[in-house]
Amino acid sequence: EVPPHLVEPLPAPSRAEMTHNRDLLQLLADYESLRRRANADRAAVVEILSNDVGVE
Repeated sequence: EVPPHLVEPLPAPSRAEMTHNRDLLQLLADYESLRRRANADRAAVVEILSNDVGVE
């Protein structure tokens, strides 16, 4: 059984929190990049575990 935190995608950050502050916008862009990477990693975990890789 795959733990839910490994396979559930992270939600996108709220657009309502954006301001004109360049540092905040960069922080949100960095977060979005990390969120997409984490979701891709979760998809890879699901694929590996669903194919029973390493099970004899």
